[in-house]
Amino acid sequence: MARMRSLEREDLAAEHRYIYDDIAGSRGRVQPNFKVLLNNPLATASMAALGGYVRFEAPLPPRVKMLAVLATARENDGDYVWTANLPQARNAGVDEATIQAMRERRAPQGLAPEDALIVQFTLELLRQHRITDATYQAVQHRLGDAGVIDLLILIGYYGSLSHTLSALEVMPPELSAL
Repeated sequence: MARMRSLEREDLAAEHRYIYDDIAGSRGRVQPNFKVLLNNPLATASMAALGGYVRFEAPLPPRVKMLAVLATARENDGDYVWTANLPQARNAGVDEATIQAMRERRAPQGLAPEDALIVQFTLELLRQHRITDATYQAVQHRLGDAGVIDLLILIGYYGSLSHTLSALEVMPPELSAL
Protein backbone atom coordinates (compact mmCIF):
# COMPACT_ATOMS: atom_id res chain seq x y z
CA MET A 1 0.00 0.00 0.00
CA ALA A 2 1.28 3.45 -0.89
CA ARG A 3 2.65 5.65 1.88
CA MET A 4 0.35 8.46 0.80
CA ARG A 5 -3.25 8.30 -0.20
CA SER A 6 -4.42 8.55 -3.77
CA LEU A 7 -6.29 11.74 -4.45
CA GLU A 8 -9.23 12.26 -6.73
CA ARG A 9 -10.17 15.58 -8.30
CA GLU A 10 -12.61 16.42 -5.51
CA ASP A 11 -9.86 15.91 -2.89
CA LEU A 12 -7.89 18.84 -4.31
CA ALA A 13 -8.39 22.46 -3.41
CA ALA A 14 -10.48 24.21 -6.04
CA GLU A 15 -7.49 26.21 -7.28
CA HIS A 16 -5.56 22.99 -7.99
CA ARG A 17 -8.26 20.99 -9.78
CA TYR A 18 -7.05 22.28 -13.15
CA ILE A 19 -3.87 20.23 -12.59
CA TYR A 20 -5.91 17.04 -12.31
CA ASP A 21 -7.86 18.07 -15.41
CA ASP A 22 -4.67 18.84 -17.37
CA ILE A 23 -3.17 15.46 -16.53
CA ALA A 24 -6.40 13.67 -17.47
CA GLY A 25 -6.64 15.67 -20.69
CA SER A 26 -3.11 14.87 -21.82
CA ARG A 27 -3.20 11.18 -20.89
CA GLY A 28 -6.87 10.23 -21.17
CA ARG A 29 -7.13 9.74 -17.41
CA VAL A 30 -5.17 10.29 -14.23
CA GLN A 31 -3.07 7.19 -13.57
CA PRO A 32 -2.54 5.85 -10.05
CA ASN A 33 1.01 7.23 -9.87
CA PHE A 34 -0.17 10.79 -10.44
CA LYS A 35 -3.03 10.36 -7.96
CA VAL A 36 -0.43 9.82 -5.23
CA LEU A 37 1.87 12.57 -6.49
CA LEU A 38 -1.06 15.01 -6.36
CA ASN A 39 -0.43 15.29 -2.63
CA ASN A 40 1.78 18.15 -3.86
CA PRO A 41 -0.21 19.50 -6.83
CA LEU A 42 2.22 22.18 -8.00
CA ALA A 43 5.20 19.81 -8.05
CA THR A 44 3.06 17.23 -9.82
CA ALA A 45 2.05 19.77 -12.47
CA SER A 46 5.72 20.35 -13.29
CA MET A 47 6.50 16.64 -13.29
CA ALA A 48 3.50 15.93 -15.51
CA ALA A 49 4.55 18.65 -17.96
CA LEU A 50 8.03 17.16 -18.31
CA GLY A 51 6.56 13.68 -18.62
CA GLY A 52 4.12 14.93 -21.24
CA TYR A 53 7.00 16.32 -23.25
CA VAL A 54 9.13 13.17 -23.17
CA ARG A 55 6.15 10.88 -23.80
CA PHE A 56 4.15 12.80 -26.37
CA GLU A 57 6.21 15.62 -27.86
CA ALA A 58 9.86 14.59 -28.00
CA PRO A 59 10.45 13.47 -31.59
CA LEU A 60 12.48 10.40 -30.62
CA PRO A 61 11.31 7.19 -32.30
CA PRO A 62 8.85 5.33 -30.03
CA ARG A 63 11.13 2.27 -29.92
CA VAL A 64 14.07 4.39 -28.75
CA LYS A 65 11.91 5.94 -26.04
CA MET A 66 10.66 2.60 -24.80
CA LEU A 67 14.09 0.97 -24.77
CA ALA A 68 15.41 3.84 -22.65
CA VAL A 69 12.34 3.82 -20.38
CA LEU A 70 12.57 0.08 -19.71
CA ALA A 71 16.35 0.21 -19.20
CA THR A 72 15.92 3.11 -16.78
CA ALA A 73 13.09 1.44 -14.90
CA ARG A 74 14.95 -1.85 -14.55
CA GLU A 75 18.23 -0.21 -13.52
CA ASN A 76 16.41 1.83 -10.85
CA ASP A 77 14.20 -1.07 -9.68
CA GLY A 78 11.24 1.02 -10.80
CA ASP A 79 8.62 -1.71 -10.81
CA TYR A 80 5.74 0.71 -11.36
CA VAL A 81 7.42 2.41 -14.32
CA TRP A 82 8.48 -0.95 -15.79
CA THR A 83 5.00 -2.46 -15.54
CA ALA A 84 3.13 0.63 -16.70
CA ASN A 85 5.30 0.96 -19.81
CA LEU A 86 5.33 -2.65 -21.00
CA PRO A 87 2.24 -2.22 -23.24
CA GLN A 88 3.74 0.87 -24.93
CA ALA A 89 7.05 -0.94 -25.38
CA ARG A 90 5.32 -3.83 -27.10
CA ASN A 91 3.30 -1.42 -29.25
CA ALA A 92 6.56 0.29 -30.24
CA GLY A 93 7.90 -3.03 -31.53
CA VAL A 94 10.11 -4.06 -28.62
CA ASP A 95 9.96 -7.85 -28.84
CA GLU A 96 9.60 -10.27 -25.93
CA ALA A 97 13.21 -11.48 -26.17
CA THR A 98 14.46 -7.91 -25.74
CA ILE A 99 12.05 -7.29 -22.87
CA GLN A 100 13.17 -10.51 -21.19
CA ALA A 101 16.86 -9.62 -21.61
CA MET A 102 16.19 -6.26 -20.01
CA ARG A 103 14.08 -7.80 -17.24
CA GLU A 104 16.91 -10.23 -16.44
CA ARG A 105 19.53 -7.47 -16.71
CA ARG A 106 21.33 -9.26 -19.54
CA ALA A 107 20.90 -6.37 -21.98
CA PRO A 108 22.55 -4.91 -23.98
CA GLN A 109 24.14 -8.31 -24.72
CA GLY A 110 22.12 -10.23 -27.26
CA LEU A 111 20.16 -7.23 -28.54
CA ALA A 112 20.09 -5.97 -32.10
CA PRO A 113 22.89 -3.38 -32.47
CA GLU A 114 20.54 -0.38 -32.81
CA ASP A 115 18.66 -1.44 -29.66
CA ALA A 116 21.84 -2.30 -27.77
CA LEU A 117 23.19 1.19 -28.46
CA ILE A 118 20.27 2.90 -26.73
CA VAL A 119 20.36 0.51 -23.79
CA GLN A 120 24.15 0.89 -23.50
CA PHE A 121 23.85 4.70 -23.48
CA THR A 122 21.21 4.50 -20.75
CA LEU A 123 23.13 2.05 -18.60
CA GLU A 124 26.40 3.93 -18.90
CA LEU A 125 24.70 7.09 -17.70
CA LEU A 126 22.93 5.38 -14.81
CA ARG A 127 25.83 3.19 -13.69
CA GLN A 128 28.90 5.36 -14.32
CA HIS A 129 27.16 8.76 -14.36
CA ARG A 130 28.88 9.50 -17.65
CA ILE A 131 28.90 8.13 -21.18
CA THR A 132 31.94 6.93 -23.08
CA ASP A 133 32.95 8.91 -26.14
CA ALA A 134 32.24 5.95 -28.43
CA THR A 135 28.71 5.43 -27.12
CA TYR A 136 27.96 9.15 -27.08
CA GLN A 137 29.17 9.65 -30.65
CA ALA A 138 27.19 6.66 -31.92
CA VAL A 139 23.97 7.96 -30.33
CA GLN A 140 24.69 11.51 -31.48
CA HIS A 141 25.18 10.21 -35.03
CA ARG A 142 21.90 8.33 -34.84
CA LEU A 143 19.72 10.93 -33.05
CA GLY A 144 21.47 14.28 -33.54
CA ASP A 145 22.19 16.85 -30.85
CA ALA A 146 18.54 17.57 -30.01
CA GLY A 147 17.85 13.83 -29.88
CA VAL A 148 20.67 13.29 -27.39
CA ILE A 149 19.18 15.99 -25.15
CA ASP A 150 15.71 14.44 -25.44
CA LEU A 151 17.12 11.02 -24.58
CA LEU A 152 19.00 12.35 -21.55
CA ILE A 153 15.91 14.19 -20.28
CA LEU A 154 13.77 11.08 -20.82
CA ILE A 155 16.21 8.97 -18.79
CA GLY A 156 16.26 11.60 -16.04
CA TYR A 157 12.48 11.88 -15.94
CA TYR A 158 11.84 8.14 -15.73
CA GLY A 159 14.67 7.68 -13.22
CA SER A 160 13.16 10.35 -11.00
CA LEU A 161 9.69 8.88 -11.37
CA SER A 162 11.01 5.38 -10.57
CA HIS A 163 12.71 6.58 -7.40
CA THR A 164 9.76 8.71 -6.29
CA LEU A 165 7.21 5.94 -6.73
CA SER A 166 9.47 3.40 -5.02
CA ALA A 167 10.00 5.73 -2.04
CA LEU A 168 6.25 6.23 -1.76
CA GLU A 169 5.67 2.47 -2.17
CA VAL A 170 3.29 2.95 -5.07
CA MET A 171 2.72 -0.56 -6.37
CA PRO A 172 2.80 -1.45 -10.05
CA PRO A 173 -0.59 -1.50 -11.71
CA GLU A 174 -2.06 -4.68 -13.08
CA LEU A 175 -1.45 -4.79 -16.82
CA SER A 176 -5.17 -5.27 -17.38
CA ALA A 177 -5.79 -1.91 -15.67
CA LEU A 178 -3.63 -0.01 -18.17
